Amino acid sequence: MRRRRRIKPFMAVRYALLILGLVVTVIPMFYMVISSLKSNKSTFSYPPQLFPNPHEITLENYVYIFRHVSFLKYLGNTLFTALMTVLLSAVISSVLAYSFARFKFPGKSLFYGMIISVMLIPGLAMIIPQFEMAVRFGMVNHLWGVILFYSAWVTPFSTFLLKGYIEDNIPRELDEAIYMDGGSIYSVYLFVIMPMASPAIAAISILNYLFPFEELGWSQTILKSDEIRTLPVAITMFFQAHNRTDWGYVFAMTSLSMVPVVLFYLALQKYFISGLSSGSIKG
Repeated sequence: MRRRRRIKPFMAVRYALLILGLVVTVIPMFYMVISSLKSNKSTFSYPPQLFPNPHEITLENYVYIFRHVSFLKYLGNTLFTALMTVLLSAVISSVLAYSFARFKFPGKSLFYGMIISVMLIPGLAMIIPQFEMAVRFGMVNHLWGVILFYSAWVTPFSTFLLKGYIEDNIPRELDEAIYMDGGSIYSVYLFVIMPMASPAIAAISILNYLFPFEELGWSQTILKSDEIRTLPVAITMFFQAHNRTDWGYVFAMTSLSMVPVVLFYLALQKYFISGLSSGSIKG
């Protein structure tokens, strides 16, 4: 007879902690989605019901936000901001990472240290000088005023990750092969660095794509017009526009705002996992 495997105490504790972390993470999201399917009156019921009765489920909150809140307009602004932030940060950080990983030039360590040190400074700590820059360059109340600053915020961390990935996983012999065939540093970047670093770029793109969906301080400061507000600002203004908080509407907007993030992650999931696993093995 086969012996039954005994779960070691350490493994049992680890699994218990993992399950606890999963529950703590999932339950608030589950409660939010369920509450968005209930009427506002049911949302305020006490004690709260995690599993409502089937007859209480309704789509009135979603109908309201599509008819009265211009949700699609806010979603479009957020999607445009997120995609432009992903594109700009991917190009800038990949060029910087390629330069720091492959070339030697005066002040290299100093410049790299300056870029990395920016990660230690919270973005909102620089909100006053940033706002003065936005006013000077005419970017107040423009989506590009949000996009450019978001790209600047996420570029240092993206550069840090990409530099390590290039050094550990892309052999220099591939660069030399391009040079021997008459290629230039631009050819190496386009035909070696970008294709082979695509898993790492996908990984940072997922993180950078999420940023405009959750950042509020800067976007609320610089976006004044209702026509260009992003979802975090729109949800905040929804609180201020009503005498009381209609949580059903808020939960419906928040639940729908998660859909583009989940779809983007699912589209790049393969590359995201590949980037994480490849990054742990030195080439």
